[in-house]
Amino acid sequence: MRSISLLLLGMIAVPLELAHAEPPQDQSVEQKLADFDAFAREHRVENSVLSMSYAIVKDGEIIAAEGIGWQDHDAEERTTADTSYLVASITKTFTAATLLGMDADGTIDLDAPFTDLSDWDGRCQWLSTSGFPMGGGVQLDDGYTPPSLDCSATLSLRNVLQMRVLGEPGSNFLYNPIVYGRLSNWVEEQTGEPFDIWVRRHVLDKADLANIAAGWRDPNGGDALRLLAPPFRHAPEQDDNLDPSALPNPEMNGSSGIIASARALAEYSIALDEGRILDPELRTKMWTPPREADGSEASYAYGWWAQRWNGKQLVWHGGWWPDAYAGLLLKVPDDGLTLVALGNTDGLNWENRLQVAEIENSPLALKFLELFASD
Repeated sequence: MRSISLLLLGMIAVPLELAHAEPPQDQSVEQKLADFDAFAREHRVENSVLSMSYAIVKDGEIIAAEGIGWQDHDAEERTTADTSYLVASITKTFTAATLLGMDADGTIDLDAPFTDLSDWDGRCQWLSTSGFPMGGGVQLDDGYTPPSLDCSATLSLRNVLQMRVLGEPGSNFLYNPIVYGRLSNWVEEQTGEPFDIWVRRHVLDKADLANIAAGWRDPNGGDALRLLAPPFRHAPEQDDNLDPSALPNPEMNGSSGIIASARALAEYSIALDEGRILDPELRTKMWTPPREADGSEASYAYGWWAQRWNGKQLVWHGGWWPDAYAGLLLKVPDDGLTLVALGNTDGLNWENRLQVAEIENSPLALKFLELFASD
């Protein structure tokens, strides 16, 4: 009954001029929330996201938590703020908090050699000759050619957490989920315990966070596993541009595996702000990027993209499983603001260069910033 989902997508569209109108500076919070909701609903339709959820946090309180659409073609399972999704690379923020916590309590040393990983030599040789940008030596679309991965070099855990693994270790940034994902394997080899146990110990259980699963095998995942929205791909051959797709790899690793709802990620964001996961000094360290050779701030800190927008510090992460899921977690720490948005197609994904943080290229993020973070 594909025509049903097409009708449901179209019925909630709002006029284009309403969604893109610049908000008056004296808008109330309620008016801003209504404006954002209207924009989000139109954005969902334009990008063929069957099920979409979002949440907004201000000063430790969830001031909006919405589900838009349906999880299925037949309109039998309505989306809510508690509908869960594979959050893909947003998982990297959980990994960073876990390893920083393990370093702080002496379980590991972030300056220890990551390249002691038992299968690193073979994986490095494969990646360095793969032609993938993450192996270096490949010109990117904007003309930048990152240095090549040196398989004879010693990489530290810190280098990998900050994604500074190409060329001389620690010298430059390029987003590298392939290498980052192996952090979980390193932890498991060094400690003898599964990585999801460490994520629970240092993040989920420590902050008393419910309904977030560290991988699909997590026995304590709660509603995150029960309320999972199945993935869909964009299918031009179908009237509604949607077709069910295969579930991506739901195993927990350093780069992906967290399953959560928009509301649950908002609670995670609040726990970070309240110091229930990392103390304020360590949290600030996690969000502080290193400096490049020219003195400028890098675009990535520890497991978080970092940038300035209108003079404000932003930390964020996107998540993208092609043909399945996409979303974002955006924080404006000085303003006590957070946006979470998740969907069960990859329609929320936007173009972001591998070496530059540019969340303003996400229409949803930009609308949020213009409404809530503009002075």
